[in-house]
Amino acid sequence: MSASNNVDIMMGFFSSRSFSEIAPGLAAFLSQSTESIRLIVSPYISEDDQKALREGLLDASKFVSSSLERMMPDAEELADHTLKCLAWLIANGRLSMKIALMRDALFHSKVWMFDDGVDRAALHGSANMTGKGLKGNREQLSLARNWINEEADETCKELQSEFDLLWSGADSDCIVIDLPHAIEKKIVQDFKGEKQPTEAEFIRIWRRAHGLPGEPVNVEELLAKEVDRSFRIPDWLEYRTGEYSHQGRAIDAWFEAGNRGILEMCTGSGKTLTALTAAQLLHERVGDMLIVIAAPYNVLVSQWCGEIELFGLRPLNLSEAGGPTGRARLLAEARRRLKRGVSKCEAVVASNDTLCTKEFQERIADFPGEKMLIADECHNLGAANFINDPPEFFDHRLGLSATPVRQYDVDGTDSLFKFFGDPCFSFTLEEAIGVCLTPYKYHVSFVQLNSDEMADWREISDKISRLAWKIEAGEKDSNLDALFRKRRIILETANSKIETLADLISGFGPRNLKYTLIYATDKDPEQLNEVNAFLHSCGIFFHQLTSEETSLPKKSRSILTRFQAGGLQVLTAKRVLDEGVNVPQIMRAYILASTTVRRQWVQRRGRLLRTCKEIGKEYAVIHDLVALPPAAELKSGLDSDARKIVNSELDRVWEFARLSMNAAENGGPFEAVEEMRGLVGG
Repeated sequence: MSASNNVDIMMGFFSSRSFSEIAPGLAAFLSQSTESIRLIVSPYISEDDQKALREGLLDASKFVSSSLERMMPDAEELADHTLKCLAWLIANGRLSMKIALMRDALFHSKVWMFDDGVDRAALHGSANMTGKGLKGNREQLSLARNWINEEADETCKELQSEFDLLWSGADSDCIVIDLPHAIEKKIVQDFKGEKQPTEAEFIRIWRRAHGLPGEPVNVEELLAKEVDRSFRIPDWLEYRTGEYSHQGRAIDAWFEAGNRGILEMCTGSGKTLTALTAAQLLHERVGDMLIVIAAPYNVLVSQWCGEIELFGLRPLNLSEAGGPTGRARLLAEARRRLKRGVSKCEAVVASNDTLCTKEFQERIADFPGEKMLIADECHNLGAANFINDPPEFFDHRLGLSATPVRQYDVDGTDSLFKFFGDPCFSFTLEEAIGVCLTPYKYHVSFVQLNSDEMADWREISDKISRLAWKIEAGEKDSNLDALFRKRRIILETANSKIETLADLISGFGPRNLKYTLIYATDKDPEQLNEVNAFLHSCGIFFHQLTSEETSLPKKSRSILTRFQAGGLQVLTAKRVLDEGVNVPQIMRAYILASTTVRRQWVQRRGRLLRTCKEIGKEYAVIHDLVALPPAAELKSGLDSDARKIVNSELDRVWEFARLSMNAAENGGPFEAVEEMRGLVGG
């Protein structure tokens, strides 16, 4: 009732004492709506009276008048105060009341309908509109909300239609008459409804009805306390000074760009806190506001929710809402809070998949106030399912990515920049290391293909050479592309990587391992299985974290918590840790997964360089296991695709090496770079 514009009620066995039970909701309704409550009720009617009505021997109006007079309570304090409020409602046209008398049955309708101008809810069941019916008896009520599903919407429509039929007097089975004027006059005169009851008076009525002592609840004080818990920047967050001062510069650049743009900030530089700080400062400028945060994975959605809570908001995690029905319920509740002024800012966190659905976008577009979209790892939204029909209703747009340019996808990048705006701020890894990211040591281990893998490589290379004319002619060929992919997988899944990993871990000491991450390829699940089997054989405490685990938010949170607390020595993972997942405790990493996608290896490195003073992390250690084509081919000359593979690996090794602590040491990564350049004649 407190959130409604219109309230319609039809109830059997009405009692004036019922108003003491609904006092708090009635107070809010009166303060925010100018509409009247429409009420259809029925007094108790005996079988003899019912028979007399059917036979025309009893005047309905006189029967109603006498019944209502009998319902008037003695003028004890509670009833007197309640009826003064009722008198004001009647005298000021805020209560329209009709009496229903069934010809052949009892009036058992028990329905409360609430309408806020957009959505409708109907409470229906066994509770009569009496004091006992509303609080004393064991009653059953069902709630239908038209925004939940089609069945609930149909229930609301049917109940409203039934009410309108009765109100109009068109139901042939029921006699419906207006509240007799004499009764109206008696209530108004006897109880002197001369002024609108205050909210404090209504709450006092309710407290006395429930035997509660003391003063009524101070609603204004409660609201003031709620404001104290509103959207705010944490006191400990220094975004203008110190090692994270780049965050303040990034925020300024975004505002200067018209509240649109992409922050191109390296992994670990605090993009999440920067974005939320920008959102809070925007909220101070524009007032009522909805913030939608989109992230590519459920584990990131949960992580964002935790960060948002630091800013005083209660985020809605749509990944845990239970599907479209649950999402619709949460969004409808948030929209009503904004509309009613109960909330000044709402934060909704959803996956990219949810963001791209029509049902989600339609519900978000209907929210009042300003709307802001924060897209984590926004390069993912350059895909067709987003850019073909982007949500243009967002007033303010902030993209976050260490690598906003989509490799090999110029059109997707252009569309992404068109929607969010161009990158307006850049903060590189080179700038961050030693400031807000930890330094690192980098070690390269070259691995060779075994005899079976070399045979497979040569067989595929022979097939490619027979189609070389298509490469030279620039012709596209799906069979040729498939051969390229198959050959690259041989390098990425080389069995010697497992052997080399085992040697490295054995040399370091399995018991010494802690806060360690092992990246396996996502091209073949067998590599991860072999890594897990090796760790198990060594008695190492580990757990994999893949899409299988992150699809279960509670499970993935439990795994990460155990790892961060030191209960797990090793996390094994594939692509799921590439983007955004914050695990600053990682001190050591073994990379088995080669990738030609720059974004992936840039993010993997950044994931390892987050600072963590709690565990005394001074630097990170990265072991990179690099497989190369057979030596014979390297000497005789590589075809263009094989050369592309080696050059891609060279680019990655060089990028990792040039910023490492041990770059120029004997046997260090610079020597590995020179060796690879010699192989390709670079």
